[in-house]
Amino acid sequence: MRFYLLLFALISFSVFGQKNRKNIWNTAQYLRPHPLNVSQGVLYRYELPFCDTTRTVDVYIPSDYNVQQKVKTLYMHDGQMLFDSTQTWNKQEWGVDELFGKQLKGLQYPPFIVVGIYNDPPNRYAEFFPQKVADYMPDSYRNQLLSKLWNGQLRADAYLNWIEDTLVPFIEHACVNVSTKTKDRMVLGSSMGGLISLYALCEKPKLFGAAACLSIHTPMINFGMFEEGMVEAMVIPFNIYLEQELKADKKHKLYIDRGTETLDAYYAPYHDRLLNTLARIGYNTQSPRFLEAIVQGAAHDEKSWAKRLDVPILFMLTDNRSQ
Repeated sequence: MRFYLLLFALISFSVFGQKNRKNIWNTAQYLRPHPLNVSQGVLYRYELPFCDTTRTVDVYIPSDYNVQQKVKTLYMHDGQMLFDSTQTWNKQEWGVDELFGKQLKGLQYPPFIVVGIYNDPPNRYAEFFPQKVADYMPDSYRNQLLSKLWNGQLRADAYLNWIEDTLVPFIEHACVNVSTKTKDRMVLGSSMGGLISLYALCEKPKLFGAAACLSIHTPMINFGMFEEGMVEAMVIPFNIYLEQELKADKKHKLYIDRGTETLDAYYAPYHDRLLNTLARIGYNTQSPRFLEAIVQGAAHDEKSWAKRLDVPILFMLTDNRSQ
């Protein structure tokens, strides 16, 4: 397996090196993956070019990875929260590597690898807020958020373009036998990461075949900035955008959930509005390509998301909910 994983560097250099003359493509960090310790499988860390800087990406290969078999890819936001609680800000993690030895152990499912994309903490809101929703917002409110929350610039479109133009080609050219089909690429995130995952399904329908949005942040804003008029200024525009841009078809799958404790306890009215919008679009309880859940007792944190991570993953991997 190590031989095939090291092909990441060599193949990627040949694919991208001729097209990109910037020195960043030729850095040692980019060419040489850094192996890390996990409970099972192997984890490699890369620094990939991102605009005028780099972005950390973790690539997790399960123990049963078979180079003779096509594998799907799960792209997860907030990558620094996935594997090692000793390195996270709240000392919690998703436990992605443990998932394979616990919830998924003994189950039959299509093979997949996990790509964890690190966030940029100062710009997380700007990067994960669905950018085109701002076009539907009142100018005064949008300008206020640009200065107070988005650091002067919305960045979601640039983030998704980077995933499409840089990250996905890197993964699919570098790792042996990764499927290049839309239906075999999945994207998953929580909270604001849920918003950008749903936005990705709208803006990049040819890139991703499925999206999972855990504890999706339906209020749209930092609760420290909560004020009267927020629903009209942000939530309604978001739902209008979805009705115009999100397509319910036989090619895409969508998972939505929320908990009932901590921050999730405040989500109910906004979450219900979203579910009503999705139902009008065609994502409803009768659709085998849609699954939603209200998880009683679940909080807005990695420990809670880790406990149910298998549910959206198995839903996205399989052909319908009964499998």
